[in-house]
Amino acid sequence: MKTSVRYFVEIQLSKDRYIASIHHGNPNVAISLPELKLGKEVEISIKGHSYSLGSLIQALVDYHESVLENVFDERGQLEIGTYLYNQLFGKLSHHHNDADDVEVRIITKDEHISGLPWILLANKGVFLSTAGWSIILSSHSDICDYELPPSPRMLVIAPQPLNVAKTRAENHLEVLGNLLSRADHRLLFGSHLKLATTWEEFTRLIKEFEPQIVYYYGHGQGNIHKGALLFATGTDKQCKDVPIANFALCLRHMTSKPCLVYINCCQGNAAGFLGAGMQLEDFIPAVVTNRTVARIDTAQEQAIRFWESVLLKGIPPHKAVANLYSDMNALDLSVDNVRWMNPVFHCHYDTWRSNPPTPANRLVHDPHWHLKIDRVAQFAKVSHYTREMLRERKPRSFAFVWYGEEGQGIEIFHQRLNVDIRRDLPNTHLYEVRPEWPMEFHNVNRSFSDMLTEAFEVNSMTDIPARIRTETHGRFGTQTLVYMRHIPVTSPKLINPRRLREYLEWWDAEFVSLLEPQQFALLGISFVVKKPPTFRKCIIDKERLNDLYLDKTVFRLLDKMERIARTDLLDFLRTHNIHLPIKRRDKVLEVILEKTGGHYEKTVEELKHLLERAWDLSEEDGQKNEELQEKYDY
Repeated sequence: MKTSVRYFVEIQLSKDRYIASIHHGNPNVAISLPELKLGKEVEISIKGHSYSLGSLIQALVDYHESVLENVFDERGQLEIGTYLYNQLFGKLSHHHNDADDVEVRIITKDEHISGLPWILLANKGVFLSTAGWSIILSSHSDICDYELPPSPRMLVIAPQPLNVAKTRAENHLEVLGNLLSRADHRLLFGSHLKLATTWEEFTRLIKEFEPQIVYYYGHGQGNIHKGALLFATGTDKQCKDVPIANFALCLRHMTSKPCLVYINCCQGNAAGFLGAGMQLEDFIPAVVTNRTVARIDTAQEQAIRFWESVLLKGIPPHKAVANLYSDMNALDLSVDNVRWMNPVFHCHYDTWRSNPPTPANRLVHDPHWHLKIDRVAQFAKVSHYTREMLRERKPRSFAFVWYGEEGQGIEIFHQRLNVDIRRDLPNTHLYEVRPEWPMEFHNVNRSFSDMLTEAFEVNSMTDIPARIRTETHGRFGTQTLVYMRHIPVTSPKLINPRRLREYLEWWDAEFVSLLEPQQFALLGISFVVKKPPTFRKCIIDKERLNDLYLDKTVFRLLDKMERIARTDLLDFLRTHNIHLPIKRRDKVLEVILEKTGGHYEKTVEELKHLLERAWDLSEEDGQKNEELQEKYDY
């Protein structure tokens, strides 16, 4: 039989000393701890040297690497965690280390106590958080039940201010959107997911959209004196430092408060009273943020796993965070570095209820339908050449270019490739990289080299194969397909057909030659152009790229991304088993195309509204929806 236990550990400062009481939910039967040695000035021994608790907190806040390497290595973390455990539980006559589900709530209004690394609690050489214990911070002991509604409205905030290091948010949000929409068609960007990239969009959407979940993914700055989130502002996306207290004030003024906020940035909790946890937790039931500096790859992976647990599996947030610690090996983390100690969790809920979606019936609808309207010829060509390359193990790379006018789904085609390649090639590890084109080409070879070393986050081109191996987590014998997904070209000033030819020749000679035997490459370059026929003529007739001879790469120019036609929509409805009443189907499609002019992205938006109603009715009736009646006003 599964056993569970919950500790409430209430700690406060009384006459220059810390006292505590521990109970299981009833303060009347609490155990008193009359004097805890947890003050800032208290010194503890770590590997034979004395350090004050205040200095240890400061090292985490300021991310002093030399101190972290010497003090917060495996042995140092274990000694700190054992000390903290003994202060709380060392004098108790009965421990619950063998319980299946243990929850420890550190309840305090003291800035210093909340900053201690409680996540390191250790007993008998084991970090308890890695054994499934939930370590929770809270400012008060008043708790009540909360319920996350079905298909909750989620506001995602992902600013990229000018002249600030890239967050690589595009890929992260694409993965998140695909994950959620596969399980729940309402959890789609443009529907129950909304995106804010500027301060102005954020302040508008919290009023218009009234989100039940808020997820900030971006840069943060924190120390004991201040905590801030970096927003973009204005049309030129200038950087705006927004104190976390100001951000919290915006949420506090909402008519209906969110029940879950995740601040995924560096040092979101570092500022103590001014940090995300203590600013938000008093009125938000569940708050997740980061204790110290966060690496992009790890921060993204932890967030994806957290949202999958909470939104799709119905796991309470505190257990979802605990799972991140216990699954650190899967996240390529280790206790030899403090990064595993992110994130930190604050809450004041008692029982958390959720309404996760039932598994989607793919015969009724494909959650990725919005990626698959038309574009069959282009996708089939890429899919064919990629499969042939991986099966025959030659050539080593396939490169393709596609083009179209603005709004014709250039980026959506990228997304479709990512989704379908992962599905169709389950035994191949897909590693997507999204380079940004250089701003200058005084030295072409150097510019291309710098572009890829920055994209792979390595120091030199020769480090790239090892970086690719790292992405596969060392799985021996696994084929890896590096999908080089370039940011779409919107101006010919830098990347024109002639420069494209130079890049393809450089790619084949310099990059592909570095790949190891199990590594292959898929190069996708897209152009948003005003005159597609002129662009095609330049590629085919002037630069003759289709006749370009490359030693290790096959290159193809795909057909232009055309406007959507009525036959495309009919084929789409049949393929994805989407039922509309026959007597009204033609009129509905006619009105959609009349409103959108066949513009791909506008057509997708219209179909979203139509199909959400169709699927909602189907789910309510428990059968395929045969008619929309008057629910959809066309």
